[in-house]
Amino acid sequence: MRTPSKWVEYGLLLLAAIIYGGIFPINRIASNVGWPSLAFTLMQSMIAAFVLLVVSFLQGHRIAISRKTIISYLVIGGLVQGLPIGLLVHIAPHLDASVLTLVLCLSPILTLLIGSISTRSAPDKLTLAGMAFGILGIALIAWPGSVLADGTALWFALALLAPLMFALANNCAAWLRPPAAPSIVMATGTLLGASFIVFILLIISSAPFLPPTLEFAQIFPLLLASGINALFFLLFFLIIDLIGPARFSLFNYLAVAAGILWSMIVFGETPAPMFWAATLLMLTGMHLALKTSSEAIA
Repeated sequence: MRTPSKWVEYGLLLLAAIIYGGIFPINRIASNVGWPSLAFTLMQSMIAAFVLLVVSFLQGHRIAISRKTIISYLVIGGLVQGLPIGLLVHIAPHLDASVLTLVLCLSPILTLLIGSISTRSAPDKLTLAGMAFGILGIALIAWPGSVLADGTALWFALALLAPLMFALANNCAAWLRPPAAPSIVMATGTLLGASFIVFILLIISSAPFLPPTLEFAQIFPLLLASGINALFFLLFFLIIDLIGPARFSLFNYLAVAAGILWSMIVFGETPAPMFWAATLLMLTGMHLALKTSSEAIA
């Protein structure tokens, strides 16, 4: 396969980051117009899964159904989409979207830490340093009067569960992915698995499946979120195939920046100075973690 030019590589990474970064303000918009968190997560996952299912069918792929594949779809889908996105939609009205975006920085660090624990090997010094910078960034955000509004510290603490679930999903994708499963099939199965997990949670909790009204104000963010999920999953696997996972790690920086910019554009957010200090610390921690990952893959 011919290696793409740097301009194509960075262009695809930037496009993926711009698309994915938009999910954070859209989650907040959805919550503001009355979408229940689990219902919004379910609907966007189902629509995105249907789009990818059609694409898979047109490419001649079929969704493999076996005990192993079902387990992988449910576990990975629940951890990468169903549970964390539902959580973030629920938290969105209580925190600035830029703050929610920033917690993405912890995902690569936690991914490597969980990987080290699973292999019973001590984390290397760069991973530990990255973890330390990440914790300092969290401390700056949570410090009273620095970034968070009064009474939102608990919501921020809950938001930290999202990168932990993303990190678990990253490792489960390596542990549970069936051999030779096409990327588009895994993406489709993952979204279907996420939909099933959220559906069960809705049944157990007796939560509503739809907002009180279903008009343009509610349909518009749903279509945007569904499109983002479908496009991002397609771009994700395309970029991985083109440039490999090591260089794809640059996406993490771009996604954080894009999410913060989208939040500032859509909601006119003006983060406090301490927010930018926390951003620098957490991006530094992510850089150290990703440097470790890139060196291991290279």
